[in-house]
Amino acid sequence: MPITLLDPADYRRMPWKNGGGTTTEIALAPLPATLPGGAGRFLWRVSIADVAQAGPFSAFSGYERLIAVVEGAGMRLTVDGVPATVRHRAPAFRFSGDAVVDCALLDGPIRDFNLIVDRAQAEGRLDLVPAGGSVAVPEGGVALVHALDGGVTLHIADGRMADGEVRVPAGWTARLDAMACTVVPEPGAHAVVAVVTASQEAGGR
Repeated sequence: MPITLLDPADYRRMPWKNGGGTTTEIALAPLPATLPGGAGRFLWRVSIADVAQAGPFSAFSGYERLIAVVEGAGMRLTVDGVPATVRHRAPAFRFSGDAVVDCALLDGPIRDFNLIVDRAQAEGRLDLVPAGGSVAVPEGGVALVHALDGGVTLHIADGRMADGEVRVPAGWTARLDAMACTVVPEPGAHAVVAVVTASQEAGGR
């Protein structure tokens, strides 16, 4: 199927690698074990984390990370000694999963949206789309469209979809495989769009 709706009931809640909290995993693409270093690794992962206190980030060696604050004021990061502030619904912040990262909250707990990509096998982007806005998703690769605060409509630019539109309810996520579309949040809603473009070898094509 070129498009799949992911039910929040199927998301996986799990502890952080460093034991300091929990993450809700929306979707993950494992790397084929036949690839060098593929066993036990993933090509990409999309998740949401609830951060209630200051502390270090887990290390993800060999990965690129993109993070956006979707609830709460934001956080102040120190990435390999360099400060960076990630505020509420500001553009996604990109950093290396190999970096030593510490987090301090600006004004209480936050929720953040995360895309983690194996940098040797793929590239990724993470966009926040406000109500009244829209963003185009290219045909290549895999896209995950998560609906925040309300529903989101996908206008499909593909003859495989007879009606040309798909609605994503609040809290749900649409996965699109090699399908172009335009993401349009409903009034008062927001969307988060993660796009991953894998190499031919990693993608198995």
